[in-house]
Amino acid sequence: MLTLKLRIWSIWSIAAGLLLAAVLFASSGCQNQIRDDGFHIPEPIDFDLDSIVKRGKLVLITENSATTYYQYRGSNRGFDYEMVRAFAKHIGVKLELRILDDVNQMFTLLNTGEGDLIASNLAILPERKEYAAFSDPLYSTSQILVQRMPGQDSVAMASFIKDSTQLDRKPIWVHRYSSFYQNLKQIEQKTGKSLDIREAPGKMSTEDLVRLTDQGQLEATITDENLSAILRADYPALDMSLPVTGPQEIGWAMRSNATGLIAAVNAWLKEEKTEKLLKRTYRKYFGNEQESLSYRGTFSLPNISGSQISVYDSLFRLYAPEIGWDWKMLAALVYQESRFNPHARSWSGAFGLMQMMPETAVRFGSDTSDVEEGNIRAGVKYIRYLDRMWRDRVPNKDERVKFVLASYNIGPGHVLDAQVIARSLGKADTLWEQNVGDCLLLKTQAEYYMMDGVKHGYCRAQEPFHFVRKILAVYDYYKTLAIP
Repeated sequence: MLTLKLRIWSIWSIAAGLLLAAVLFASSGCQNQIRDDGFHIPEPIDFDLDSIVKRGKLVLITENSATTYYQYRGSNRGFDYEMVRAFAKHIGVKLELRILDDVNQMFTLLNTGEGDLIASNLAILPERKEYAAFSDPLYSTSQILVQRMPGQDSVAMASFIKDSTQLDRKPIWVHRYSSFYQNLKQIEQKTGKSLDIREAPGKMSTEDLVRLTDQGQLEATITDENLSAILRADYPALDMSLPVTGPQEIGWAMRSNATGLIAAVNAWLKEEKTEKLLKRTYRKYFGNEQESLSYRGTFSLPNISGSQISVYDSLFRLYAPEIGWDWKMLAALVYQESRFNPHARSWSGAFGLMQMMPETAVRFGSDTSDVEEGNIRAGVKYIRYLDRMWRDRVPNKDERVKFVLASYNIGPGHVLDAQVIARSLGKADTLWEQNVGDCLLLKTQAEYYMMDGVKHGYCRAQEPFHFVRKILAVYDYYKTLAIP
């Protein structure tokens, strides 16, 4: 049934794309570049670096995804976002975002002047150079086949693809205008084999296709190697080991006539401090696979010896009443956040016993030098703020603490979005288990994080979902201890 729906959706998407192309062509006369696939890219407007600086802002076109841009604990994150933000600061302008989920539309808005630069994990392809200019490469990544592990099933084992000469064994779902599709077509031409390339609906992200493959609704898809490093922890039943291309260069796209901007970007990328920033940011987002496993792997309860949970028990007893919590619940939160290590620091910059983000810590009266009592005090103030925010929305105190915990981990905006999704699906928006918690997990899917009323976009929702469960499990264990 899903396959039939996807095929119908694909036909509709192609028809809609052709209709849009016709409208664009009619409205702009001969000023369009016409690609072989029928899509029209407007000629670039004249708006270069001097105009950008005079205006005071650089408009970044990107997408919502784990590798490009997303919101985490109330802050903007993402490899592409952080690198472009650094460049905007370098030229002395503010950064503005345009979030899209359609690559073709990105290039259209770039050339019409509604954006100045596309940074969205774009492979530098000859076809794309026909209607945009690219920066020097930021990094290279291969494309990886995604398929389910065969296990002991003889049918699955027979269709399992072990090397690139076997790509004709099963249908492979990719977006029509992606570099994945173009590379598969090139493989067809080189090998003479006819591959079963299926067109995925444009509204589905690459991560959506990976998820559907994990669920067995699709046979296979393609993703970039750097994204696969992030997703392996979420999908242990998937095989993401087979490269289908060699390394491909990834760069930023700009208008072909924006020669000043192109030169400024390339000069900045060659600076020694930028090269160090690039390596550090790449490791931050694509080199932390083991850390991403921490919320998914086998969970063991903490070992307790003697008559205390930690050396900070007296501080937990002192500050927990300010939020109406049992001090052991506060201890469970700190255990999950830092394992009672005041010097813990996460990939995102969270620090101290309660893993406060620096900007949040300052807001609630602390700073990065304050990793013990001051960190606990600021964390408790933040929890009190979150509890007050949720009080009218979730009146039941036992339920509300789950919303507070999830908000503490990922930021309240994503949890508010999960309430919106819950209401749209007819679920209870004041209950966590099997309701709002499950709807938070849906925020990895473009269908839901792009829906009306959902304001904070993509979320790596597995982390807060498991965060809540683990803290409650630790708290239940702490309650059984004979520690007053």
